[in-house]
Amino acid sequence: MALAWITGGMAVLQGGLGFLGSSSKNRQAQEAAARQNEYQQKQYEFQYGSVYSPELGGEAKRQYDFTVEGLEITKRNNERNLQFEEANQLQRYDYGMGIRDYEYGRARDAYDLSVSRALQQKSFNELAENAALVDQDRLIHEQLLSIAFDETETLFNYGAAAAGVGLKQRQAKAGAVTEAQATRISALKATGAAAARGMAGRTAAKNVQGILAETGARQAAIIDQLMFSTEATDQELYRMSQQLLFDQAGYETSRESARMSDTAARNKLRLQRLQADIQAEASIALVPEIAPPLPKPFALPRPEYQEVYKPAKPPRPQDNVPMLENAWLSGLSGAVSGAQLGLSIGKGLYKGDSGGGDIIDQGWA
Repeated sequence: MALAWITGGMAVLQGGLGFLGSSSKNRQAQEAAARQNEYQQKQYEFQYGSVYSPELGGEAKRQYDFTVEGLEITKRNNERNLQFEEANQLQRYDYGMGIRDYEYGRARDAYDLSVSRALQQKSFNELAENAALVDQDRLIHEQLLSIAFDETETLFNYGAAAAGVGLKQRQAKAGAVTEAQATRISALKATGAAAARGMAGRTAAKNVQGILAETGARQAAIIDQLMFSTEATDQELYRMSQQLLFDQAGYETSRESARMSDTAARNKLRLQRLQADIQAEASIALVPEIAPPLPKPFALPRPEYQEVYKPAKPPRPQDNVPMLENAWLSGLSGAVSGAQLGLSIGKGLYKGDSGGGDIIDQGWA
């Protein structure tokens, strides 16, 4: 009887505890589900706006708007960068074309200057050649004039010498004639003197013959002296003529040599003028050619942008449903469990198990 009460009490207690535990669990599950649903709703409204608003709102819209604005900013920045690069390319093109024109202009100026200097140099070469030719004309004139003076002086000297020799011949002839006349006169005087003394006969004839013989001998001596003098002067004139011919040949050779030297000097001047002109022409720069134009700048390609993905509003979050337990079934299950526990304890007491058997027996005795 006591065991039945004990078992029944334990079953009731276990059943009550199970009912109370299930009710408490159900309440806690409901509260947790309510909190979770409220949190999910707030999260949903924060992310996508109010469930009552048909438009996209909340954090998703702000994120979308932010991304769209960022894309627009990127587009503007890229466009500005591209425009800046295009303007920079155009500026480099204009600058390069300006440098091209400037360098071509400088090359043209250098070419024109070289041509001008070459023309001036050739003009100077012509003036220098003309001046040198004038000097050469004066030199050959002086040389020929000097040879002519020497030749004239030689001719004058020859004429004077020839005149002196001729004078000697004439003087010798005149002296011979005078002496011969004097001899004849002397003979005539002697003959006259002999006749005057009254000589006659053979003696007188002999005296006359003697005088005539002496006179003839003197005349022969005069003639021989004259012939000797004439021959000497003729030889002297011959030598002088030969020397004159030799001197004239020398003068002609000097003139020919002077002319040849003049020709060589003039040829040398012409060669120097030609060499100077060649150098002047070689100093002329090449005719400049303008460089090819720079490639024209072109528009840079624009990037293609993808539109920002516009998120759609998802379905509102599903409410969490708490998993509830049947308190009555839990209480019944606890009661059954308590009854089973009590029966198991009672069986143990009847079998005299060690431990609490004595105590139970003593308590219920």
